[in-house]
Amino acid sequence: MSKIAKKLKENQLSKATQKGTLIPVEKLGQRLKDYREALGMTQAQLAKRLKVRQPVISRIEEDAASSSLKTIVRIAGVLECDFLGALVSRRSVADKVRWQAERAAKKVISRTYANMAMEKQAPSREAYAAQLARLIEELSTKPGPELWEE
Repeated sequence: MSKIAKKLKENQLSKATQKGTLIPVEKLGQRLKDYREALGMTQAQLAKRLKVRQPVISRIEEDAASSSLKTIVRIAGVLECDFLGALVSRRSVADKVRWQAERAAKKVISRTYANMAMEKQAPSREAYAAQLARLIEELSTKPGPELWEE
């Protein structure tokens, strides 16, 4: 890597780590490696500071996701960094609750309506849809453990 490219990478890394830019856990090992290398530190030197063997550092840099959180925090500390964890939701809590409420409601209603159909008392599609909507709303309003029972 040329000196210019190395300096550019170092500047980008410095900005990203000072801002606390989020990265996926799959890229954490590479981030640790990049930071260690930017400091001019070898894996053996980092391992010595952590009181572990060098292959441990190599494994972590390859797949940090398989390491314990405690180990990642220790490495960050040796590198004079803070490790900040984050849960980044793919959708809102309300959307997740509503989705789960719909699944649960469909299970309840399908059992009830299956029994009614066997007795030739099945209601219309409109009645089914209305009952489903009411149950989804009820389950969504006060989510509790029963919502997550399988």
